[in-house]
Amino acid sequence: MNGTLGAIWAGARAEAAQLRRSPLLVLLAAVQAVTFLLLVSLFGLTGSRAPTAIVDEDHGPMARAFIAQLAEAHRSFALRTMSRSDALAQLNRGELVAMVTIPHGFSDAVARGDTVPIGVTIDNVDADLTDDVQRALPSAIGAFAQKMQFTGIRLHPAERDVLNHDTDFIPYLVVSALALDALIVAGVLSAISVAREFESGTASVLALSPTHPLGPIAGRVITTALVSLGAMALTTVIVVAGYGVVPQNPIELLAGLAACVAIFSCVGVALGALIKRTLPVTALVFGIALPLYIDSGSLEPERFDGNVIWAVAHLSPVYYAVGVLEDAVHGLQVTPEPVWLDLLALAGWAVIAVLAAMRLLSRRVAR
Repeated sequence: MNGTLGAIWAGARAEAAQLRRSPLLVLLAAVQAVTFLLLVSLFGLTGSRAPTAIVDEDHGPMARAFIAQLAEAHRSFALRTMSRSDALAQLNRGELVAMVTIPHGFSDAVARGDTVPIGVTIDNVDADLTDDVQRALPSAIGAFAQKMQFTGIRLHPAERDVLNHDTDFIPYLVVSALALDALIVAGVLSAISVAREFESGTASVLALSPTHPLGPIAGRVITTALVSLGAMALTTVIVVAGYGVVPQNPIELLAGLAACVAIFSCVGVALGALIKRTLPVTALVFGIALPLYIDSGSLEPERFDGNVIWAVAHLSPVYYAVGVLEDAVHGLQVTPEPVWLDLLALAGWAVIAVLAAMRLLSRRVAR
């Protein structure tokens, strides 16, 4: 037992020395964590606030009220008031998604109860943006009519929120991105550490060691896991301080992140033992990261995306990690399963990942 612990300690010290000789790798691990935060933030920034020109040819009180209602429409529009010629020029250059024209006499016609056509020109190069505009405009028109208390409006929305607070899209995204960070950082560092042992031929020597051959490798993985936890701590601080997201349950958040690092470190071990080359295994971890992340409820609760996708998501630990992290930070239950079951699933994944990594690594070293 003492020999095995000594081998683990020796492996941990060797990996620490290796990382000290490769400070760029540690720096890149931290940079990766921050970079993926910025990456997912772009999803939120580019998926809303479509740049839209307002051509106001009326300048009346009703026109001003309608423009104000457009500005409040579900964070859909980034309104820019300009002339018709400028709007058309920018639309043709691809700088605008849409141009909304409020015709002359709009205010007087609306005050009389007349129906007034609103001219809308859309750059339909992207159906997603087109659909956003087409959904938001009727909503804004209906809200405008209700606010002005026009007669003849028979339908009024009676909204009842399930939750007692709203969560903006980007704060939701950056929390789920913590799971992606753990997958990338812990997976890459542990995979590189194990694959390096095979590339250098050290794994063959370990098979002849009087102590258990997995001891030194386990020590190396423990070191990379600690470095990964440091990178996750940095990312969490950025989420809290930079995005103003305050965790409701810090202990649950720490437990979720620690489980993620443990699981993805073991996944990296298994991949490193399987591929045995540092560059291919790094590319593989990056390659599987985004599909696992997106099919996990990272952009929205996965149960909204159809039964097939939702069922497939259950095969990934990232699904349960996102459920735990969103509950810990925002108090959101984004999985139909309760959070205690998500935590239990993460613990189960950790056990499976450890056993799978040990088995695969033992077989590879024995060869």
